[in-house]
Amino acid sequence: MIHDEAIESQNACEEAGVVVAAQAESRGREVFPLLTGRVTRASTPLFAENLRRGAKPRSEWMCGVELELFGYDLWRDYARINPTQVQRVLAGFASNSNDLVYEENVLVEVDAGQMNRLTIEPGGQVEFSGAPQRDLKDVEHEVRRYLARLHEIAEGERLAFLAVGFDPLRRLEEQCWFPKGRYEVMRPFLAKQGVRAWDMMARTCATQANFDYGSVADLAKKFLLGNRLAPIVTAIFANSPFEDGRMSGYKSTRAAAWLETDRDRTGASPPALTNDFSPEAFVAYALEVPMIFAQRDGHYLNAPTGMKFGDFLDKGCDGVQPVFGDWADHLTTLFTEARLKQHIELRSADCGNLAHTLALQAFWKGLLYDDAALDEALRLAPQLNSEEMRRLQEQVARYGLSAQFEGVDVLSLAKESVRLALEGLERIAPSEASYLDVLREQVIEDEVCPADILLRNWEGSWHRSIERAVEYLRIA
Repeated sequence: MIHDEAIESQNACEEAGVVVAAQAESRGREVFPLLTGRVTRASTPLFAENLRRGAKPRSEWMCGVELELFGYDLWRDYARINPTQVQRVLAGFASNSNDLVYEENVLVEVDAGQMNRLTIEPGGQVEFSGAPQRDLKDVEHEVRRYLARLHEIAEGERLAFLAVGFDPLRRLEEQCWFPKGRYEVMRPFLAKQGVRAWDMMARTCATQANFDYGSVADLAKKFLLGNRLAPIVTAIFANSPFEDGRMSGYKSTRAAAWLETDRDRTGASPPALTNDFSPEAFVAYALEVPMIFAQRDGHYLNAPTGMKFGDFLDKGCDGVQPVFGDWADHLTTLFTEARLKQHIELRSADCGNLAHTLALQAFWKGLLYDDAALDEALRLAPQLNSEEMRRLQEQVARYGLSAQFEGVDVLSLAKESVRLALEGLERIAPSEASYLDVLREQVIEDEVCPADILLRNWEGSWHRSIERAVEYLRIA
């Protein structure tokens, strides 16, 4: 989920009531600059205020899904689909040419109808971003509609799409990098920040859940829980035990790759590991994270790459002066377990099948949108410092639900979290509780995650056949 989010950033700012600032500021009114409006270190209170303005009344709370999938060419022995093929897949979702978004003659995004959109990850992974919905049945409807159309396109093009957290087949050198300006700047920078950064970019797929908040206090609880419970969620949805056609030694190879990417911008968000979270604390953290790029006139500039955002605010860089849009773009390059914009993005789950995709939405909805479940889940979530959290995540990546660290029993916490989510959902949306059936059966009753099922079949009836694993993981 590191695709080009310039349009998303622009929308977020517009939703925040972004209006031109200079004249109004002279009249003493607190307003926001345009995306192109100049900002300085003195503008940072506006960044915190922008987060406050993301609060919505409970009646307007929604949930949104993002789903990444690997595409393979059946004519070429399951080679990853190349940029030309990726663009044909996207074009197949467009009703007309107005639905297509290009970057220098390369198709990079499509309006898939009903406010859904498709974008491309660095390795050509296709990402579905569903429109926010109040009810999970509507989330399900849109995901099913997307998968049905994707299946039609795949059949016509002789492609296959897998729902799995890490590419089980192709080595890093076999990946087909997608030609987007954002990625051309990110690739060399991230390669210096972690040994598996390119694995993360090209060989991982996740499922993401997006949720709203009602106040600063509500935001604090939800953001803390999203980060502190992240290792437990990773264990519950671990679905990537294969790499290069064989067992990788991990339950979530995706999570293992993220742990070796860029410690400045990944893992649990540092402000969420303290008990005094505030929008100002989050802004202070983000100011210390190095930039990856600045965007001007649709071009991605590497002049400020590696420069802390706060330093960029102080003095600019090589003639590039900071504007409000740089802040919006900067937030899209923070890849923490829970990410904060004007909503909260929960990013800890491997890509999985339809049942697990919907269960993730139900899990977080039950915990975040029911006050009692939220308070109890926050009480139970591990309270660790950054280094302890990282070590727990390392254990989870390798052992999944069997992981234990410093008194944290992952399986016990997973079971209790699923129970709390179920109780919360039964209070706020009882008709949606059935979406958690798969977690009740697998986590509470059978004590397994998806990777455990894959490995059991691998050692059993599949006789270590990666072809059988691929057949099982195919979703379109």
